[in-house]
Formats: sequence, structure tokens, C-alpha cells
Amino acid sequence: MAGGKQGRLSDEHIQRIVEMTLEIQKKKEAEERKARYDRRFMNTKLLLKNFRAFADMENSSIYEASQCSDDAYEILSTMFDQPSMDELRVESIKKSAGRTKIIMEHIRAALESYRKHCLRTGRTEDDRRYRTVCRLFIDEDAWTAQDIAAGEHVDIRTVYNDMNEAISALTPRIFGIDGLKPTDVSKSLH
Repeated sequence: MAGGKQGRLSDEHIQRIVEMTLEIQKKKEAEERKARYDRRFMNTKLLLKNFRAFADMENSSIYEASQCSDDAYEILSTMFDQPSMDELRVESIKKSAGRTKIIMEHIRAALESYRKHCLRTGRTEDDRRYRTVCRLFIDEDAWTAQDIAAGEHVDIRTVYNDMNEAISALTPRIFGIDGLKPTDVSKSLH
């Protein structure tokens, strides 16, 4: 080892290693943002799929949301995390009923915000998307995708695309900034 240079990295090699490390870190962060969004999207879909059942529970409950000390964001953040063994035990009916009412109020506010957005855009596809999500999940009388396709004079694939677009628009309205698509976040940063 004459001169001790064989064991040293050149400045160019160090720079390349740093660049590669930063690139790997950016990809990892992007994947994590996408995974968080995907979970929020699926959680929004799950909340919508259960909307009618929650509404039935809410209407038959004798407890009020005001009797629950939690807020909507606290409830949403804990409901979809992995529960501990203690949390898997059945909660009290009173607390559960109060939390259900809070979440229902939150979902209704998100739906109203989305409805107003669709009206403001004046785009027929936005109105159709709002109607689609309401018919599939919210309205008292549930529609099938086939019924919606026939009623809207669109292909059934359009119904599913509309549903996904509506859920995507509702996700940040329900989960706040954590519900933004990673592409929306990165666009707003540039």
C-alpha cells in the first residue's frame, strides 16, 4: 500500500454515493406517501361502504355525540391503526355510539363540501360522480353499478371510475392533508 491511496474513495465516488443514497431515500419516502394515501383511500371507501349501517346505528342510539369526548380526527386516526390487545376488547356502547355519531357528522360534512365543489365546477362529470357515490353508498335506496350505468347512460366502467374519482376527492375531505394524493402534494411543493 504505497502512499495509502488504495483504500480511499475519490471525491467523485463519494459524490455519486451521496446522490444514490438521496435518490434511494426519495423513492422510499414516495413509496411511504403512496402507501399512506392508499390506506386512507381504502379507509374512505370502507367508511362509505358502511355508511348506511352507521346511519342505522346512529338513528337507533340513545346516546348523543356530545357525550363523547373524542373528536373526528382523533377517532379516525385511532380507528384504522393496529389496535393493541386491550383495545380489541369491546368498547362501551355509549362511547361507540358517540364516536359513530361524530364520524357520521364528519362524513356528512365531507360529502357536503364535495357536493358544493361539484356544483362550483359546473362539470357534468363531477355532478355524475357525486350522484354515483351517493347512490352507491349514501342514499337510503342503494343502486347497483348496473342501475347507475343505465340511469346515467354510461358504461359500467365509467361508474367504477366515477366512484374512484369521488372517493379520491372525498379522502382529503375526511382525513385532511393526510388524505392528499402524493402527486397532489408534490405538485403543490413545486
